[in-house]
Amino acid sequence: SLEELAVTFISETIGSIKPTVLKPAAPLNTRQEMFQKQLKLEQYITRSKELIAELSQAQSKEEKENIMCAVREWSRYVKFEHQGQCG
Repeated sequence: SLEELAVTFISETIGSIKPTVLKPAAPLNTRQEMFQKQLKLEQYITRSKELIAELSQAQSKEEKENIMCAVREWSRYVKFEHQGQCG
């Protein structure tokens, strides 16, 4: 069902994010980087929730396919951006 798809997508997304261990006395630039990562994660979660909400409201098969395409594109974008920072 659509709800199961949404739950699976969100669960896999959350499961793929590796937690960052904070060090007590991180230098300012490290704290800034962590803050930026947190903001991006929040943006990712917010956008993912928006897309899932749109998916649950979609009426036609074409509309659902377009939204799922946007979900996949958003996931690829976030993974690419994450690799750019870490790799």
